[in-house]
Amino acid sequence: MAMRKASAVGWVARVLGILLVVVMAYGWWDEVQARGGRGTWLEQWAVITHVIPGLVLIAAVVLGWSWPLVGAIGFLGYAVATVFSYAPEWAYAPLVSGPPILIGLLFLIDWLLSRRRITA
Repeated sequence: MAMRKASAVGWVARVLGILLVVVMAYGWWDEVQARGGRGTWLEQWAVITHVIPGLVLIAAVVLGWSWPLVGAIGFLGYAVATVFSYAPEWAYAPLVSGPPILIGLLFLIDWLLSRRRITA
């Protein structure tokens, strides 16, 4: 199996994906520290449900490294899910969903460019 040569767009998508996950993880870490590290089972459940999207995005970056279409689907799917989770407060949608949409589109462009190189 031949190694796929990543384009500059692919590297930008990877780096931005990693940075987004790091920023999100910092926010969750700050929330855990604000709660004192311990709490009721409901508070612990709230923290866990905030960590799950980060794990999904980590998987999207890792899998998108070899298969950019998987990264695109992961980030764009996350963006759609966040838009629906902020449904009554549409003002937050561009702020929260904008970066994952950008990263997902970059992964998609990388996938399209890699397909063009293969077929050309």
